[in-house]
Amino acid sequence: MNKEGCCFFNSFFKQLSTKAESRCTKIVDVAYRLFLEKGYKNVSMCDIVKVAGGSLATLYKHFGNKEQLFIAALEAKSQELFGEWSKMSQGYEGRLEAFLTMIGYEFLRVVIENDAVLFHRLIVSVGYLDDLPFSEQVMQKVMMRPKTVISDYLDREKKEGRIDVEDTLLCAEQFLHALKDPFIFERLVGAKIDISPEKQERALRQVVSIFVKGLQRS
Repeated sequence: MNKEGCCFFNSFFKQLSTKAESRCTKIVDVAYRLFLEKGYKNVSMCDIVKVAGGSLATLYKHFGNKEQLFIAALEAKSQELFGEWSKMSQGYEGRLEAFLTMIGYEFLRVVIENDAVLFHRLIVSVGYLDDLPFSEQVMQKVMMRPKTVISDYLDREKKEGRIDVEDTLLCAEQFLHALKDPFIFERLVGAKIDISPEKQERALRQVVSIFVKGLQRS
């Protein structure tokens, strides 16, 4: 887990010793894997302590409760998966097609991993909890980072007058869904589908073409 950019940790990591920091990192890594494999409802704080070691007192001291530990795990995973996207897009001088192709390639690389299926099942299961604020917070942590990177680039292109789009954040979300959906939903129910590099390349090329034609000013 990379703690850089993870806002949950930024609030208290500076106050931790190296040993305590290492302990918290291990707890988050273990918690994420258990949540992924067993589902949010089926994992207790005791389960996490049994695998990570330490004590319940330490767990509650640093994370407060299971909900906040879950959020911390999502933030850490989001940073791991998408943390480099901001560096890739900052000051990017390439045109729209090249940018979307670059980002789309990185996104598909995440989507085709087996963990992506488990991750989507986990997020969907949280949506069924009787805790709407918590569910909304989870969704915010999951997709806001990649959407923001794309929308920031689109905002710059819009300001330069090169594209025509009303809502850049919505457009970013639509782009990611257009790439992801053909490779995820059937796999969520155990169906085997073609996720070969050739299929990914065709999908990426087609989605990028659709969005470029729709966004660029004629």
